[in-house]
Amino acid sequence: MKIRYLKFKNWLLTLAATAVGISCTECAVEYGTPEATYHVKGTVSDPDGKPIPGIEVNHYGHPYDTTDPQGAYAFTLKGAFPSLPIDNVTFADIDSTENGSYQDTTVSIPTAGVPLSGGNRHWYEGQGDINYDITLNPKNNDK
Repeated sequence: MKIRYLKFKNWLLTLAATAVGISCTECAVEYGTPEATYHVKGTVSDPDGKPIPGIEVNHYGHPYDTTDPQGAYAFTLKGAFPSLPIDNVTFADIDSTENGSYQDTTVSIPTAGVPLSGGNRHWYEGQGDINYDITLNPKNNDK
């Protein structure tokens, strides 16, 4: 009888833990973890310095922006850990050969040393601006 009681109790505890875990899936950051908002912008160009339009910019597979005719892009990343790089930012040529054919490139955008403003310097560190220009290489030596 005691074993049945313990199994039932463990089942209830597991159910309660699961319910708490599911209800917290939309939490942006863990309590007490510093965070910052970064506004990232820049230009994408070829090795000759010519801007490349139509390049998709995404972070961990979530598209943020596509470069305009001047090769410019911009996105905002909220909830980033201050001073850690923004990993897995991919610049992908998605328009086939309309503007040439370029190799997809994945980079880490550094955030160390970026001045942050407007934060409470406690949990929310504020927001900062990052300018990050990148050069993409052509595929198969196309130009």
